[in-house]
Amino acid sequence: MAMQFIGLNVLVFDSVSSRFILVTQLLFFLPNSLLVWGWIYWRLDQVDSGRQNRLFHLDLDGKAPRPIDYFVASFSSVFSASISAIKGTSARARILILAHGFVISDVMGLTLSRAISLVQSQGS
Repeated sequence: MAMQFIGLNVLVFDSVSSRFILVTQLLFFLPNSLLVWGWIYWRLDQVDSGRQNRLFHLDLDGKAPRPIDYFVASFSSVFSASISAIKGTSARARILILAHGFVISDVMGLTLSRAISLVQSQGS
């Protein structure tokens, strides 16, 4: 995932590649990335659940989170300005949420910049 993320950022500066390569890669990378982040949240919470203190807090009205809840929280980060569906209860958890926010913001910025360049090249 890290190499694909770096490759996406480098493709912004490549003027030789096809116009839709970056957009296509973003369409494949974003869902993949969100699934990975949901899995990371779920897996780390399962490891710490044996000690009865979870790393992540989901707003579920006191119910125990199910695996799908972590994936929904990860996917909801695309549609909100902040990652408010999941909260970290430790420094390590908050750093992971910060990294998740950075990756999603970067991918959304890449998508916007590529869309602008596609529109500008259509007009020329």
